Amino acid sequence: MKLWDFFHPPDRNEISDWGRNVRLSARERGQLNQKLDMIERLGFDTAHGLDFLAGPLKHHRHTYKLVVHAGRMLRPMLCLGPFDKRSEMTLLCGAIEKDWELDPPDAPARAEAKRQLLIDPKHAGEKLRVPHERF
Repeated sequence: MKLWDFFHPPDRNEISDWGRNVRLSARERGQLNQKLDMIERLGFDTAHGLDFLAGPLKHHRHTYKLVVHAGRMLRPMLCLGPFDKRSEMTLLCGAIEKDWELDPPDAPARAEAKRQLLIDPKHAGEKLRVPHERF
C-alpha cells in the first residue's frame, strides 16, 4: 500500500506541518511511523482488521482515523485512494483524541473537504498530494 500526504502548493505538507505544530515527542513519532509502516506492508484490510485503523467515521463514509496510543492519542485522518483505492491511502489531516473528543473537533469534516479537493477535476487533485514523509 502506498501512502500519500495532502499537500498545499507550493510547499506545505499538511501532515508534516501537523506533526511539527503539535510537537510530537520521539516516542509519538516512533509509534506513528510504526503504524504507518504496518499499513504500507500489510495493506488496508489487514490494518483495519487489527483495529488500528478505525472507520469509516460516522457522517464521513470515506474517512478513517489511525489509532495510535502514545503519550497522547494520535488520530490522523486518512482515506482510501482516492485515485486507486486498492493500493493507496492519503493522510488528510491530523488530530488528537482526548476524553473521546477530537482536537480539532471538526477533523473528520476537514478531512472530507480535502478528499473532495483531491477528487475535484478542477483542482488537479494529483498535485495536491505528495509521497508520505516519515515523522
